[in-house]
Amino acid sequence: MSPNTTTTTTRTSLSEFQSSYPPIQIPCTDLYSFIFGQLSRCSSNVPALIDAATDEQVSYSELHARINRLAAGLSAHWGIKKGNVVAIYAPNTIDFVISVYAIVRLGATVTTANAAYTSKELVYQLRDANAVAILTVPSALNVARESALSAGISTSRIAVMGSRASSDAPHIRDLMVDLEPPKIVFTLDELAQHPAFLCYSSGTTGRSKGVILTHRNITANVAQNAAVKVTDYTQCRVWSAILPFYHVYGLVSIMAVALYQRCTLVIMEKFEFKAFLEMVQKYKVQGLQVAPPIVVQILNNPLAKQYDLSSIKAMHSAAAPLSKDIEDAVSERFGLPIKQGFGMTESGPSSHSNPNHKIKSGSIGILYPNMEAKIIHVETGQTVPIGEEGEMCLRGPNIMKGYLNNAEATRNTIDSEGWLHTGDIARADTEGYFYIVDRLKELIKYKGFQVPPAELEGILLTHPMVLDAAVIPRNDARAGEVPRAYIVLRPESCVSETEIREFVDGKVSGHKKLRGGVRFIPAIPKSPSGKILRRVLRDMDKREMAKL
Repeated sequence: MSPNTTTTTTRTSLSEFQSSYPPIQIPCTDLYSFIFGQLSRCSSNVPALIDAATDEQVSYSELHARINRLAAGLSAHWGIKKGNVVAIYAPNTIDFVISVYAIVRLGATVTTANAAYTSKELVYQLRDANAVAILTVPSALNVARESALSAGISTSRIAVMGSRASSDAPHIRDLMVDLEPPKIVFTLDELAQHPAFLCYSSGTTGRSKGVILTHRNITANVAQNAAVKVTDYTQCRVWSAILPFYHVYGLVSIMAVALYQRCTLVIMEKFEFKAFLEMVQKYKVQGLQVAPPIVVQILNNPLAKQYDLSSIKAMHSAAAPLSKDIEDAVSERFGLPIKQGFGMTESGPSSHSNPNHKIKSGSIGILYPNMEAKIIHVETGQTVPIGEEGEMCLRGPNIMKGYLNNAEATRNTIDSEGWLHTGDIARADTEGYFYIVDRLKELIKYKGFQVPPAELEGILLTHPMVLDAAVIPRNDARAGEVPRAYIVLRPESCVSETEIREFVDGKVSGHKKLRGGVRFIPAIPKSPSGKILRRVLRDMDKREMAKL
């Protein structure tokens, strides 16, 4: 189904595109059945999951059995059923994978929470998602319990996964029972409407919102990925799972796609560079799904030269832009192309990738099958000529249903014709290759994780000495972007940068800390309507950086 070298993307003289791949049939089935319905496609003894830290290995047949036993246990012990939402608040483990598919096996919905969330952040998501249970790890149990009490969830519906460290909470393996799980039937309409995953994203701006990804959205995106062979799963059978499963990239583009292709995933609970190199060498990892900060380390950290990484046959970067210079340097160093792609939580997540037959450095590639795109003028909304920059809009079967309980935000993101407005400024060439130029949206991406400036600004404005505040991204070689604050102090106030940073850092999870520093200025530049002129602040920061 891959396009050949003479195939071009369908387009007009304007930046309107349809995928050059032949249309595919979107499976009319639920996610669990789609992933595990044909285990005969591989030997059931093929390793599905390997824990890099403990060397525990789970075959496909054992994985399937554990999923069904946990699904039966969640139903029998906790009464989890179709329509319920269960939160997973944990780092990567084998049990994370088992839990995801046990929950969807029951027709319930999985909502994944950042494992570094504070209680305040977790409570917000639990309440908004209307979660009825929490699966976590022993180290996060206290936060989970505190959050459950605030969110109205019974602490009897909390279980731990992963390590069997001393804990008075039940372990998910203790919940498993040797019974057949309830049979769940989905109508065609339910497949398109019922959430499989409820991932949280700040979208183009503002506070985190629940993104409704239906069974059809996820099965479509996995099928699209498989059809274009974008991740080379037919050639690479052992892949790394170092990006967090609570992020949609890890949850769908890594976990779901690899399981569907019957590959082996080598799981790291927490990324640490030396351990990562040891994992690649020990398990002869063939494929890497990474974010740009990891790519930079592979290229620049001298430790990488001390390990045998010759097993790597494919490397894919997404979650944030990767510069053309770094992409070219990595390709030269390893003798293989590094392929960029594009996705966002709201697009389920993947929409573009470089095809195997022709990779363009610096480009996010071409559209997935069954997808359309257009590039529109930021102010007029009219489609611009090919080659000109504008906001990229997407349409296809993988696009989210909408934001949970937020019709206004949904309307502001998906228009009446079904176009998802990404908030990314892009251009496309005559062959249908897209290039991300800038972001219309105000979101900061720290190592691929979303940091909404409005949230940090809201915290800053609660400081008794702060009169006004704005937060912008500062470019960072390792993290991609880090939050930087501009502060206007109240008259005759005196506070240090360190005090401001400690004030904010104590209220947020690690990826939201003000690593870009704090600058005190007389006034925040704003438009007549009161909107912060972040471009002015970014230009100011660039001038400051140039002097360093």
